[in-house]
Amino acid sequence: MKSYLNYSGVAVLAHRGGSLESYENTIESFHYSNNIGCKFIETDVQLSSDGIPYIFHDDTFLRLLGKNIIFNSLDSSEIDKLRLFENHPIPKLDTVLKTFPDLYFQIDVKTDEVALPTLEVIKKNNAMNRVCIASFSSKRLQNVYKKYPEICLSMGPNEVLKMLLSSFGLYRKSIIGDCLQIPIYQYGIKLVTKRFVEFVHKKGLKICVWTINDETTFKNLIDIGVDGIITDKPKLLFETLESYSN
Repeated sequence: MKSYLNYSGVAVLAHRGGSLESYENTIESFHYSNNIGCKFIETDVQLSSDGIPYIFHDDTFLRLLGKNIIFNSLDSSEIDKLRLFENHPIPKLDTVLKTFPDLYFQIDVKTDEVALPTLEVIKKNNAMNRVCIASFSSKRLQNVYKKYPEICLSMGPNEVLKMLLSSFGLYRKSIIGDCLQIPIYQYGIKLVTKRFVEFVHKKGLKICVWTINDETTFKNLIDIGVDGIITDKPKLLFETLESYSN
């Protein structure tokens, strides 16, 4: 098992740093999540036109800045001048890894172009053991695996489907990936069931669920034994876990 996954209990993964409790994907949101006890942050990377990985989710600045400009059309000097939520700079991945040396990051690589520069920054910061790479592109993940097999990989959509088929004895080949990070429903069916969680555990893998923000679903997922929950409300999830332990 990769060292990123070497934990017990239910991990609280702050989605974009806890975007309903703080300012998403900012240094402040990561400080917030760290201060309330999060060890895991889910975040995203986009690439500037001059090859610098930044912490940012969207392909454009429309939602957060009202500007219909494609992220990778700007260079780092232009991006560094922008401010989110009035006064928050868009952080570089390098800055985040240096600022939070004890945090673990699940990083969604949003484009093919950002994947290898992201891995180079991670390696330069000696952070390979505290990062898990995720993507909605199975091909992108396979390319990461070929070059950096030592890093933790979350399964892509194709691999998740293979795991589901495998749980019914319909797929028997090996599957690339160290863990699953999935929604409750996918492909029009319910993925996250007690049966499937138990199957994943028998394979020696961990399973986390995204993106959950209500107490009832928190409790249901805890009851069936998931290993982590990705949430915009990490404080609420901690409170729910505490009520269970009491």
